[in-house]
Amino acid sequence: MAVAHHQFEAIHPFYDGNGRTGRVINILMLIEAGLLEDPILYLSRAIIARKNDYCRLFRAVTADGAWIEWILYMLDVVHDAATSTTRKISAIRTCQDDIAERARTATPGGRDAQFLAVLFEQPYCRINTVAERCDVSRQTASTWLHALVTAGLLRDTKVGRELLFVNHELLDVLTRPD
Repeated sequence: MAVAHHQFEAIHPFYDGNGRTGRVINILMLIEAGLLEDPILYLSRAIIARKNDYCRLFRAVTADGAWIEWILYMLDVVHDAATSTTRKISAIRTCQDDIAERARTATPGGRDAQFLAVLFEQPYCRINTVAERCDVSRQTASTWLHALVTAGLLRDTKVGRELLFVNHELLDVLTRPD
């Protein structure tokens, strides 16, 4: 993967041109090799955090054939991303469990697995989404969501003419630096 990444980037070496594409190829190679089941690693953060090393080691491969340092750097990037992703997934699961437990006491909808799933697909949801996915009336969906707002699990916010229900605890987990 590290060698392929270097070769891909060297073909089109623009500072801001194909970096994201190269990182997507890295993820696809990890999946193809059976080392990653789902495309959930975010390599960009680890690379950007050490961008100077990335550029220096990239140039060293081209200038001096310094492949070992480059490969070790890329292994560290994958390790850092995997560690960060594992922590993030754990925090999301803890958040899901906590909200599910509190939602059960806040509203009858809190016992509906599909409703709880909707709350974690994105950090916000709409009444119509809950009604459609849970096969309940718009009124029931609204009651469930407003009960979670009252219980402090969600925050409602008006965006234009639409009312969004924000899962602020999930949003905090997703935006919290590692």
